Amino acid sequence: MIDLDDAGVVRRGDPAGMLDLVLRLGPMVPEGWDAGGEVALPARAPRLLAVAGLGGSGIGGDLLEALLAPSSAVPVVVVRATRLPACVDAAALVLACSYSGDTAETLAAFDDALGRKAAVVAITSGGALAARARRGGVPVVAVRPGLPPRAALPLLFLPMLRLASRLGLTPVTDAEVREAAELLGRLAAAWGPSAPTGGNAAKHLAVRLHDALPVIYAATPALAPVAYRWKTQLNENAKLFAIWNRFPEASHNEVEAWPWPPPGAAAVVLRDGEDGARAAREVDAVRRLLAGRVRWVEEVWTQGDGRLARLLSLVLLGDLTSVYAALLRGVDPTPVEAIAAVKRWMQEAPRSQGTSFP
Repeated sequence: MIDLDDAGVVRRGDPAGMLDLVLRLGPMVPEGWDAGGEVALPARAPRLLAVAGLGGSGIGGDLLEALLAPSSAVPVVVVRATRLPACVDAAALVLACSYSGDTAETLAAFDDALGRKAAVVAITSGGALAARARRGGVPVVAVRPGLPPRAALPLLFLPMLRLASRLGLTPVTDAEVREAAELLGRLAAAWGPSAPTGGNAAKHLAVRLHDALPVIYAATPALAPVAYRWKTQLNENAKLFAIWNRFPEASHNEVEAWPWPPPGAAAVVLRDGEDGARAAREVDAVRRLLAGRVRWVEEVWTQGDGRLARLLSLVLLGDLTSVYAALLRGVDPTPVEAIAAVKRWMQEAPRSQGTSFP
């Protein structure tokens, strides 16, 4: 296993600098928040908010839903498909989010929203989405280009949150955004490459997950988007299979399979100071069930005061863990060759037999 404390090893294993991009999530928070303050709002408050996006461009919708659910009467629907659900109509606001601007599914959902006379805002760095939006007089939140979409999360999510704030759908304030940005800066230093593995939570988790099957659990539904983000970042950056779920749902189905666990399973439980007594009892009960059946179970906790800061603190920890896990596996965290291959093959004529990869 390589030494994560060796700067030269880290640099050679991450030639495109994914680690540096993750460490800059903090400064992107106010940048994304400000971008959402410059776009025109719809003429009336929406009855429903739909976020159309996939991959790194879609996870912001899940985070938005988690932040709005406790206080907003306007539901958030996240759409990862070419067609919007029937509930999206002229009274809805659709946020079409594609970092590249060329995601086929999001472009189709954008056209679908226009056909339904819904209010639409595009969030993108350019591409076909920006072009279509500007031709149609649709407001565009133009974000900085040149990043892998998964590394641009604050640039995509914070404009959504700012729009929701301007519409009166969330109590998130400028002060909470500043807190989140400052906290991520401090945590980036604590978990960055110069912080030794012994006191570095991200490196520690990456080492423990080496050669394991990660199982990421959210202690409550409020943390579910973060657990899903951990799963997808382990997929894209570390090229690792991973499982994720949330409580209490997992206690009604998935736990029944744990007497016969998959080989190498190790569990990370995401926790928050506001989980509540019931969630704490449930996590304790599941730990008892998993004891001796998985390699280990580790709880990791949010940091910060505001809900935005707390959610993003665990996003950063998961992102960094995934990059360190990639380095330990000897894989470059930046390229996503399998994703590119699937997109390329979808443009070809159907074949009766599969094509080998790579």
